[in-house]
Amino acid sequence: MRELTLLEAVREAMAEEMERDPRVLVLGEDVGRLGGVFRATDGLLARFGPERVVDTPMAELSIAGMAVGLAMRGLRPIAEIQFADFIHAAADHLIGEAAKIRYRTAGDWSCPMVLRTAYGAGFRGGPYHSQSVEAFYAHVPGLKVVAPSFPADAKGLLTAAIRDPDPVIFLEHKLTYRSVKGPVPEGEHVEEIGRARVVREGDAVTIAAYGQMLHQVLAAAERLAADGVEAEVLDLRTLLPLDRATLLGSVGRTGRLCVVHEDTLTMGLGAEVAAIVCEAAFDALAAPPLRIAMADLGGIPVADGLEDAAIPDAAEIHERVLGLVRGGSRRRAGAAPEAFDASVPAASSLVEVRLADPHLELVLAAVADACRAFPACNASFDWNDGVRPHEQVRVDLDLGPLSPAAGGGTFTVVDYGPGSSLFGLPAVRPGQTAALRVGAVRDGSALLALTVDHRAVDGAEAGRFLARVKERLESNA
Repeated sequence: MRELTLLEAVREAMAEEMERDPRVLVLGEDVGRLGGVFRATDGLLARFGPERVVDTPMAELSIAGMAVGLAMRGLRPIAEIQFADFIHAAADHLIGEAAKIRYRTAGDWSCPMVLRTAYGAGFRGGPYHSQSVEAFYAHVPGLKVVAPSFPADAKGLLTAAIRDPDPVIFLEHKLTYRSVKGPVPEGEHVEEIGRARVVREGDAVTIAAYGQMLHQVLAAAERLAADGVEAEVLDLRTLLPLDRATLLGSVGRTGRLCVVHEDTLTMGLGAEVAAIVCEAAFDALAAPPLRIAMADLGGIPVADGLEDAAIPDAAEIHERVLGLVRGGSRRRAGAAPEAFDASVPAASSLVEVRLADPHLELVLAAVADACRAFPACNASFDWNDGVRPHEQVRVDLDLGPLSPAAGGGTFTVVDYGPGSSLFGLPAVRPGQTAALRVGAVRDGSALLALTVDHRAVDGAEAGRFLARVKERLESNA
């Protein structure tokens, strides 16, 4: 079987379906003469002509609206949105029209359209060309959301999407376009939408992922195998509808679940996957599900190093899954409390600070000052009494597993010191609502990561806390 890149597989699927079915057409910005911004439609204009390969203005709302109308009039449009970041401009047609047509007409009308878009980070596109948008649209009944990881799946699933009677959002990770190459069947090849696939068998833990993160997971699984841990890797492939049967079957064999995605943690797809397993297979779990995702940042950083630090990679996945597997079984009633409560709905924020004089006393003083200014970050929370600010500020210092055990404080500074890594997220300790991690100082700057109990501290308050610490530290720079 010949090998294609994922980009070539996408292009072949469109060309073969356009050859097979005269109702299939392509529209979008620069899809014709240029061949698409990533060249996914290269050659289609010369082969099929301008009536079936249509360059549109830079107007995503119009592209989606035209696709909906064409689909309802009997054609099979493939609409391209150059970058997933711009798809939200078309959300009204996708969510309000395409997704609802079959339901609101009691099945009399359908909308057989595909909307292709390139998503994900690693392309050095900054906050406006690097988003992962899957969770927004996997929330919408009536849509199907597909995210292939391999070239054969890209061809087979795109072919299925074009033939599907309902709207499909087809997500193509930019980094996989040319970096991922694999065998692809010649001629007609169709994969069933809604089916996950086990791409590596194992018995210690199920790691579910999709797109570019699936390849990071496979690399991590090789490292885990060297440590004697055989991970079962599950390629979700279809995000809506999720393949519950394959997911639950895998977790039933392994007893542990880790979900990895590039999107932000809070309300990301991993939350739904974990919820399915907890609701349907809780007794099969030997440990709480683990989610590995990007921190809740407002966008993908512009700086290359910061972008790399924000996105999960094979090293992080390996380390955290190893901790999940070797951390023992679920805590039994009456057992000693863990270092943090995994049930806390945590959210994290990140800021870079100039730190030419990284003395611990300066850091602790800046944190104490911010705790006094924003008492919700120096508090405890429970469901009965809500947020209860502590009367005093007592900052614990946790330097890692080799340091003396921290305890009794109202706020924790985590992993501070020249030997710490550049980036990491702290966990909120029992009886506290926030923790700060200070990354290693490099070239006169460091990353501050603040994790908060989101029931007690909202994102705006967390941002103000970090800004206060940053201001105090940089005033001593």
